[in-house]
Amino acid sequence: METKKEFRILGLAKSEIRVLEALEEGFKTPLSISKQAKVSRPAVYEILGRLKERGLVGSYIEQRKHYWRIRSDKQIEEALYEAKRSLLQIPEGREEVHGRVDSAVIVHRGKEAIKKTLLTVFEEHKHERFYGLQGDVSTIQWNKVFSVAETNRFNRNIKKNQIIVHAVLPQGWFERQTKALGEEWAQDFEGRTTRVSVIDPEYFKHAAQLWVFKESVYLISLSEEIMIEVRNSEIQKMILSLFRFVDDNSRTVDANALLRSIIKGAQ
Repeated sequence: METKKEFRILGLAKSEIRVLEALEEGFKTPLSISKQAKVSRPAVYEILGRLKERGLVGSYIEQRKHYWRIRSDKQIEEALYEAKRSLLQIPEGREEVHGRVDSAVIVHRGKEAIKKTLLTVFEEHKHERFYGLQGDVSTIQWNKVFSVAETNRFNRNIKKNQIIVHAVLPQGWFERQTKALGEEWAQDFEGRTTRVSVIDPEYFKHAAQLWVFKESVYLISLSEEIMIEVRNSEIQKMILSLFRFVDDNSRTVDANALLRSIIKGAQ
């Protein structure tokens, strides 16, 4: 930690900064901290109490003696994020990590947090190109999280928001999905994809999904109840390049014609 700069950002008083600097230099007892920081011993106790409430320091007992230390980077990050969550009313299940410039990584944890995000994500990306890669629905556990009605509404919203969809799917996916969810699903899905690349099922032995937009990427595992959102990052640009490779080297099918054929055959 760049002590003075970081501590000033936190809005700490000079005496609080001197106490933290003493801790960082290895002074652990109130007496030694007081001498090093040139702050009275009673004031040191008061400052340590305030810093502990803010999640910046912690205490421990060793051989019946009471010691203090700066908390780990992760613990401080968690404490600061809890304050941010409270001030900005960030919903539970959402964690944000910001990188350089305007890049960010947002982690969504828990089925309900993920479900809420997935149901609204296309509202944020109207008229955009969308790449989607996923295995069989039974594998990714989609149907255990979303009802058939929610899935159908999901597909209608994609068409309503004019999302340009390119899906990468295993062979036979449409037939299996129609059998599992019925003709209404096929009717709502028909017309929502612009391009479908079909790949051998051998490459889908996993329970994850990858959703890619121009400026954001979503890595999703419903079985592990986690979704990682990457925005404006070199990682997202790399994945877009990967999909351009898929465009140039995979077999494409007319998904809409295939679904119309499946629907007709079911009638």
